[in-house]
Amino acid sequence: MTALSYRPFLLYFITNSISLLGLWIQKIGVGWLTWQLTESTFWTSFVTLALMAPAGILGPFFAVWAENWDMRRASIFLKLSMLLLATTVWYLQLLNLHTVYSLAILSIFHGILSAMYHPVRLVFVSVIVEKKFFGSAISLNSASFNASRVIGPSLAGFFIFFFNLEVTFFVSAISYLPLLPILCLIPLRLRTIENNKNEKFLKNLIDGLQVALKTKIIINSLIIVFVNAFFVRGILEIQPTIAGEVLLGSSTSLSVITATAGVGALLSSLWMSFTKFNQNNLFGVLFPMLLIGFISSLLIGLTQNLILISSFFLIMGFSTTMIGISSQTIIQLKVNDKYRARVLTWWSTISFGSLTLGGIILGISGEFFPIRFGIISMPILGFITYKYFFRN
Repeated sequence: MTALSYRPFLLYFITNSISLLGLWIQKIGVGWLTWQLTESTFWTSFVTLALMAPAGILGPFFAVWAENWDMRRASIFLKLSMLLLATTVWYLQLLNLHTVYSLAILSIFHGILSAMYHPVRLVFVSVIVEKKFFGSAISLNSASFNASRVIGPSLAGFFIFFFNLEVTFFVSAISYLPLLPILCLIPLRLRTIENNKNEKFLKNLIDGLQVALKTKIIINSLIIVFVNAFFVRGILEIQPTIAGEVLLGSSTSLSVITATAGVGALLSSLWMSFTKFNQNNLFGVLFPMLLIGFISSLLIGLTQNLILISSFFLIMGFSTTMIGISSQTIIQLKVNDKYRARVLTWWSTISFGSLTLGGIILGISGEFFPIRFGIISMPILGFITYKYFFRN
């Protein structure tokens, strides 16, 4: 049996998947609009990565606050805020008022909401299902996200090509609507919360990090997450630049390479959903997947063929998702309810913060050198970094 056998989770899974489609439709639309307005690798990378950067910078602080939040109310408030923000993106495009600055500001706001929602999302799965379904629910949640990476960009490309960006952003906005009533109505499991009002904010924050540092399998997993995010996943986040500069293509090229990366991620998620792993087996897959990510990213920098680049993105999507799901599951299994949100958010901080820095460095280098030079350099530096951390 999987978590889908539990009806409340099934309803959440379906409607949340629809809202994730809207997120990816908006991300592709905003990235492509930025490239059209500027043809700048830096600005395109900046606007795209602004959706991720706040999770890396603000994540731990929101995680400490989120531990004592009502998960239902927090989810409803944040998803409703995302709906309003997506509606603003659509309305400004309808009036033809967007500039690179409006796109950057709205992306930063959306990134802040995502940073607030991330610890809620990670914990929310654990309050819908029982602990025996945690592994399945986490993998299915990831499968939902990665399925949206396949379907969302394809839909974005379809709407941009056959209609326009106004229609694209409108579809993105309304995708949040089915989830809101489900969040209001589904039953949730009671969480174990040790709420000590005398504990200071900074102490709670540091406690989460100390739990991670004291657990060898978690700290080793986080090191691999850092190397993977900075040197491999950063390339995934500059796909609008790759589509525009390397492939000299259109929104269709962007949709293809984004969707194929999503196919790889989806295959990885589905495989993890229906395969039983223990903690040691999960850790054992991290380095092989990291090595595959290095090789695929290196090959992306060596070709300008759409089919080959798409194939390498598929492999990269598979390997990076395996690392993400495996490391998250290790933390979920090793950490109790009291510390789960704050430890998971240190995972998010390392993951999103590192891919943001990696992507921005690639974007800046693209202003001075061909972007392919940066893409080739990153996996080589990543392998050297990995060997340094695990030299013993």
